[in-house]
Amino acid sequence: MTDGRYKYKADGLVCANDFSSLEILLTEVSSGYGSSDSSKVSFDHYKGLFGMLSMMRTIAQTYNKGTIDTFRKLKIHFLHGHGDAIRHWSMSMQTQGVFLMNKEQKAVVPVDFKEKDISMIPFIQFYLTVATGCEETLEVIKQLKKEHKMTVNAATANGNQDSRLNLLSIVNPSIIRLNEGKHMNIVAEEGPMSATAWYNLEDPILLLLLRLIERFTMG
Repeated sequence: MTDGRYKYKADGLVCANDFSSLEILLTEVSSGYGSSDSSKVSFDHYKGLFGMLSMMRTIAQTYNKGTIDTFRKLKIHFLHGHGDAIRHWSMSMQTQGVFLMNKEQKAVVPVDFKEKDISMIPFIQFYLTVATGCEETLEVIKQLKKEHKMTVNAATANGNQDSRLNLLSIVNPSIIRLNEGKHMNIVAEEGPMSATAWYNLEDPILLLLLRLIERFTMG
């Protein structure tokens, strides 16, 4: 992607080399271990949010003939280190124009060698869960690529222009490139919050509301 509005420099990235080097995980570390700089934490959190939106948009652009049902299964990941712990966030699209950023898990960084037999197990489990999440993400991208390839090849063989709705026309979030000097004070009071703290993703009323939004926005 060449548009500078959708780019920023993350502290770290994990890319899928077998799928056009698509980015599936980004990392941010807010200051040093034990730091309590809430402004920096909030700023990096929102950088991660817009970074994940950009990553989802790029996947939709790359495999734009994939299906929306498969794309809904996609999760992008964000690891954010601040204070004495690492948080694992994910992002998925619930329906057109509705993206959910959810805190999956948290692990305290073990620094006391004498307590290693207690503190290391949760830390290792944290990263095993992250690895499993990334594997699931790759499986979804693999399916999107398969759908994209089948649709493009079928249209080419028939000599027809494919009429399927372009995935990018559905997955096209508003993305803001944050500037630390300009935006840090603005987001300082709005720290990280997990959506699961205020609603249940399996709530039938919520699911019905999402379907109504989808029907309205997609005509």
